[in-house]
Amino acid sequence: MNKPIKKILRISLIILASLLMLLIISAGLLSWYIFVPEKLTRIVNNQTEKYIPYETVIGEVELTVFSTFPRLGVRISNFHVISPVSGSQCDTLLRAGELTGVIDSKAYREKGDIVINSFILSDAYVNVFVDSLGWSNFDLFIREARAPVDEKAEVEPFFIDLQNIEFNNLDLVYSDQKARIDLGMKEVNGKMAGNVKGDLLSGNIVLNNSLASFEFAGDKYLDNYHLELNVTAGADLSRQLFSFDNSFLSLNGLDIGINGSVENDTGRGSILTNIDYEFNSLKVEDIMAIIPLRYISAFGEIDVTGLVSSSGIIKGEISDTLLPLIDLNMTLANGNFIYDFLPYPLGGINWDVDFIWDMNSNDESSLHVNTLVLNTPDSELSATGKVDNLFGDMHYDLIADLDLKLEELMHFIPEAIDMDLSGRVGGELKSDFSLSQALTFDIGKMKLSGSLILSEFSMIYDTLTVNSTGTGIDFALPNTTSSGNNRDFASARISSDSLEIYINDHISTLIKSSHFYVEMSDIRDTTARPSLHCRFNIEKMMAGNDTANISVNRPYGYFTYSPGSDDPGQPDIELAYTSFDFEAQSGSDFARAASMTLNAGIQNDKTSENIFLQWLAEGNIEMTDGFVSLSVMASPLEIPSIIMDFDPETFNIRESNVRIDRSDFSLTGSWENVFSYFRGDSVLKGDFSFLSDNTDIVQLMNLTSGIGIENDTPGDPSAYNNNNNVYDTTFTGPYMVPQGIDLLLRANVKQALMHGDTISDIRGDVRVNDGILVLDGLSFTTPAADMRLTAMYRTPRKNHLYLGIDYHMLDVEIETLLNMIPDIDTLMPMLRSFRGTGEFHIAVETYLDSLYNIKMSTLRGASSIRGQDLVLLDGETFSEIARTLRFSRRAENRVDSLSAEFTIFREEIDVYPFLIVMDRYQAVVGGRHNLDMSFDYHISLVDSPLPFRLGIDIGGNLDKLQYRVVRPKYADLYRPASRRVVESRQLELRRMIYETLTRGLMETE
Repeated sequence: MNKPIKKILRISLIILASLLMLLIISAGLLSWYIFVPEKLTRIVNNQTEKYIPYETVIGEVELTVFSTFPRLGVRISNFHVISPVSGSQCDTLLRAGELTGVIDSKAYREKGDIVINSFILSDAYVNVFVDSLGWSNFDLFIREARAPVDEKAEVEPFFIDLQNIEFNNLDLVYSDQKARIDLGMKEVNGKMAGNVKGDLLSGNIVLNNSLASFEFAGDKYLDNYHLELNVTAGADLSRQLFSFDNSFLSLNGLDIGINGSVENDTGRGSILTNIDYEFNSLKVEDIMAIIPLRYISAFGEIDVTGLVSSSGIIKGEISDTLLPLIDLNMTLANGNFIYDFLPYPLGGINWDVDFIWDMNSNDESSLHVNTLVLNTPDSELSATGKVDNLFGDMHYDLIADLDLKLEELMHFIPEAIDMDLSGRVGGELKSDFSLSQALTFDIGKMKLSGSLILSEFSMIYDTLTVNSTGTGIDFALPNTTSSGNNRDFASARISSDSLEIYINDHISTLIKSSHFYVEMSDIRDTTARPSLHCRFNIEKMMAGNDTANISVNRPYGYFTYSPGSDDPGQPDIELAYTSFDFEAQSGSDFARAASMTLNAGIQNDKTSENIFLQWLAEGNIEMTDGFVSLSVMASPLEIPSIIMDFDPETFNIRESNVRIDRSDFSLTGSWENVFSYFRGDSVLKGDFSFLSDNTDIVQLMNLTSGIGIENDTPGDPSAYNNNNNVYDTTFTGPYMVPQGIDLLLRANVKQALMHGDTISDIRGDVRVNDGILVLDGLSFTTPAADMRLTAMYRTPRKNHLYLGIDYHMLDVEIETLLNMIPDIDTLMPMLRSFRGTGEFHIAVETYLDSLYNIKMSTLRGASSIRGQDLVLLDGETFSEIARTLRFSRRAENRVDSLSAEFTIFREEIDVYPFLIVMDRYQAVVGGRHNLDMSFDYHISLVDSPLPFRLGIDIGGNLDKLQYRVVRPKYADLYRPASRRVVESRQLELRRMIYETLTRGLMETE
């Protein structure tokens, strides 16, 4: 034990005991001589001057016999010790109304033990004062202790027994200006008992119904608080160890139990503490009353109620560098909190927390939240978990259950944000993050997860309105179940019974029974492409605005966005989509599909300036029961089925069925150079099989006319009806061959319709090559004849159309031929006089105007016609020939056979000699006629019943034919050989087609 402290304690007790012994001995010796208070008072006054170094005043001293029986005691009244110090509120150190003491003189005489049987202090006042320099008004008591102490000197052990010490109506004032402490106790009533044996001290002190006040640094913590105290304590003065057992403190009804010990470790220069405390059901408002007003007023008006209970331990060293460990539990029951900053009160607050703080290391501090529940008028929040490192970078590991009314959150949204929320959100949130991560929003290092349910949710933000019912959100950050590709940053599952989205009250979206699962990488990393994966499954989705709407049932699939495998700077996108009952409408335009499936991989190519060409897709698509009706189309487009594979350059149609009004066809094949075509550096190439039961040729021509021609809309402009904004069903021409396309169509059509005529069994190749249309070996059947057609049609300009044609008709009615090709009447006017079945073959090239009129100056070609059993129609021509040649009266106007060839060059038609057999005559006919219908023909009879040979020259024009009998040009029995002019022209036409196509293909390559 510190020797100066032991010396102070020893001197104090010896002074008290000696004073009492002096009084008792003096009283015993003189009681029978001087047994009056006046004598005793005078003696005591003289003796106190020897032991008390201050001015003392004693009112009266008397011996006690009966009140202290069987022991003799001394009672001193109006005892006053005066110690004036500058700054003290008064010069009194001690003032006692009455002081009564009883000491066991025998124990003191025989053993030197001080046994105080009773010590009663009544109506006393104690004033202890320490100035700012550390000088006190009781300094003289310890002056001797301040003198040099011989550390080697031994202090004799002594025994002090304090059997009963009472305080009745004691006032205590302690003012320490240096420590800035002011302590006041009034009406102190209590008892104390204990003993001191050598360095060991034990005892008990009880204070009842006292008033306590306490100020520190100008802040008042206690103001006449009712104090009750029951302390059972022990001490080892050699170790400066003080212990408390089952001690009790009550302050204004705040009951606190204390156990433990405090030890002054002089070797380490520290104080060792091990203190337990406990209190139950204390009112928060009473505890708040202890806190200085200036600490509370800084936060505004705060109203807190509830019952607080706590237990804990304070354990460890206290020194200049060390502080103890605090480990406590605190509960709050039925708490309520009203604060100006909060727009509504918090009620039903219940918490149970464990607080651990190693004050030597802020890192070793934590708050365990066993229970936390709080309520607003319409919301509830509960939480459990742990908060570490409370006085540093706090780390939170919490689980919260919530049921919030979103309207209450509106009070925390700045007015500058035009937002309105309503509905409820409930569920569980889990968090694992540090304060620094939260302040810097470093969510990449935070762990957050939860499962939330939105009920009757509504959000209005600016022009956006979102309503939902039955919406659930499960999220995790980071994503612990990542499917790969660096999508471990976050994941979320979102499901909703109904989701409505409105923009500007004009655009609306309705999603019913939807489910989404999303995984993503850290989207905050601007140096890398994000990675995103979204799976979706929706029962029904509808969207629309004032003029358009879309509806689709059961869309499901997934969407993936990730850095490119070859170039991380370019994103890769994967899309898998399936839906049913798709419908879309915009004005009078309408589209639908019974089912649609799309699987695609998409890559980004930023080298293209066109944003639409920056995305390169590869995959496949399937659709069934498609239907498209557009205002610019006279007839809707029906697509019973289509299956197609595609990549940026190739569209491979594996299966398709299409219907357009009276046309239906199946198209299989592929498009190539698709991306290059839209980029403008290549021709679009296609190779397809075209199978059809019924085809309206004019209608298809109308739909495809002008495609690829700049400043021209698809379809024939002349067929556009401005009155109803649709294309007419009848094609008026000219047909403009699509440009930028090289298409081969292998046609197989059972029945086709063209200008009211029905054509059957069309077979052959149709080719479109950058403004050139080629029909290669096309065969078909009409009611009039079986036909073969090879043609080339070029449309450099609408009024300058090129046509090269190799047209072969088998078993064609001549009358029908003239109806089908009216220009044949001009080329061969004699045919109008024949009727019957023949074979017609023509190979010709020419230019046409926009109405398909032949530009005769460009006409070149050859033709042939053959027939058997033809009928020469009655008329002036036949009568004149029959009369001239002297046909028999019974001869019919029938031509047994006809085989003629002719060539066309500009406006001249050369008819090569051909044989015609009629009745008993055979004649060779040849000559020329012009397109102005002027003639120069010669007919030679090469076999006839006439006894002489005869020839006829025919001239003039149709209005006035001139006949003249002349010498025949051709010998008897002359048979003209075929010149094969058509075949020659046919070969030339085919060569020209080949060269044109070859040149075009070479140019495109």
